[in-house]
Amino acid sequence: MMGFLRKINWRVALVWGLLFVAMSSSFAFAEEKLPPEKAYLNEVYKNMIDVKNLHYDVEIKAETSMGEVKAAINGEGQEKPLNYKQDIKIWYRDVKNKENTLMLKQYIEQSQGNLVIYMLSNEKWIKQVVPIDFSLSKELPADDKISARTNMLQLMKSVKLTKETPSYKYMQITLDSMHISDAIAAVAKLNNVQEKSMLSATAIGRLGVLATGDIKYNIKVDKATMMVKEIDMDLTEPIRKGAGLFLDIANPKDRTKIEDFLAKSTLNIQITYSKYNQVDPIEIPQDVRDNATEVKSADKVTPEKSGI
Repeated sequence: MMGFLRKINWRVALVWGLLFVAMSSSFAFAEEKLPPEKAYLNEVYKNMIDVKNLHYDVEIKAETSMGEVKAAINGEGQEKPLNYKQDIKIWYRDVKNKENTLMLKQYIEQSQGNLVIYMLSNEKWIKQVVPIDFSLSKELPADDKISARTNMLQLMKSVKLTKETPSYKYMQITLDSMHISDAIAAVAKLNNVQEKSMLSATAIGRLGVLATGDIKYNIKVDKATMMVKEIDMDLTEPIRKGAGLFLDIANPKDRTKIEDFLAKSTLNIQITYSKYNQVDPIEIPQDVRDNATEVKSADKVTPEKSGI
């Protein structure tokens, strides 16, 4: 379960981080002729360029043949310095139909080349330091910034208006997997990645993205404020396709089990954004810093759980 929690944390950071990347990518294309829907989204991101902090509510639901998991993450984040604070409630039912809940509290901050995570578990604060291979605060030269923005817009294969009300526009974005794969390689090159393990991870990531195919997700835009309010992602098919790439190297006797597990599994994520530039500066309480016990990645930590 702790492995699942770490993945959830990275999902939050990734989705929130991508929102900022997308916002900062758009103004370089003001003079470029774009399709109407993409041009509108471009204006939305231009309007959001000065967003430095926000509140987010994340709902994650995963159903598998081995159980069901639901997570609610309510938090706030700021761009510089990169800090988060969030409350996490996770409900899960295992294969024996036993139900449990986990209640967690977290603070996350960037410290040079690391993410420092403080988590309240079993009524005790623990601290974990996670290295970041690519600095989140690295200032790029002007030419590299233009290149990065160009690549970001190119990731969007299409933008489609699916619904419109007096207050909101609902749009479906399709990301081009080939361009995402190329972007992963470009980031690795930009950061001069030389370590063999990272090069291997980059290569595997590129293959996985290509196997996944184009990724679609939906956004909800507030027409009055020109702000993104919600993102909905159904990751079921992308995960099935991406995992299928590795089935060929799986043990033949396990292949059927894995295929059955994937066929019966679903994953959906919804993120709601609010309080743009209205969040107070995020600070980690001193008593949390003083009382947190540092654990290594290999250490086992069992979160507090209670039956429903």
